[in-house]
Amino acid sequence: MFDNKQIDISTLPQVAQVDFKNLHPKYKTVIGIRLLIASIFILLLSSSPYIFQHITNSLPISDIWLVSICGVGVLLVILMCIISLKGVQMKGYALREHDIIYKTGIISRSQTVIPFNRVQHVVVYEGALLRVFGLCTVEFFTAGGALGDLKISGISKEEGERLKAYVIQKITKSVKPALIVEEKEYKESEIERINETE
Repeated sequence: MFDNKQIDISTLPQVAQVDFKNLHPKYKTVIGIRLLIASIFILLLSSSPYIFQHITNSLPISDIWLVSICGVGVLLVILMCIISLKGVQMKGYALREHDIIYKTGIISRSQTVIPFNRVQHVVVYEGALLRVFGLCTVEFFTAGGALGDLKISGISKEEGERLKAYVIQKITKSVKPALIVEEKEYKESEIERINETE
């Protein structure tokens, strides 16, 4: 008989009590290098009108506007660096018995929970810069498609491989009982069909 009892919300586990593991400290260096490259590009782009004006003196723009454009570029770089580096500190993940939790965000914070029985496969890969520092990215592909996938960057290669092996082991254990139940249901339906024909 189908039973659907009400659950007391106060007895549910609190996600806030989970002990999240921070990303590898070297990941800040990776982010710093990426920020340096992006900052150089932004500063060159924002200062190019000022430089071009002083070389050719052909732009119909006052120096105040040219300096303002440069100032906007500098401000953008500062904000980008603060948000990116602070964002690394706010990221973290935790493994539980049946799922993995990932938190991220500074102003708008989010926590993503991926049950192991929804994970289809796990991939560990390294970008060129991550490889230099011995880091990797672990991506969990779920049955929910791209919107349900989870990507964790900035953990050590060794830890990423262990995480992958652990989740795959959990996937394997959860798949076998499901196959047994499906086979049992199939056999029962076949028996019922045979009895009906007789």
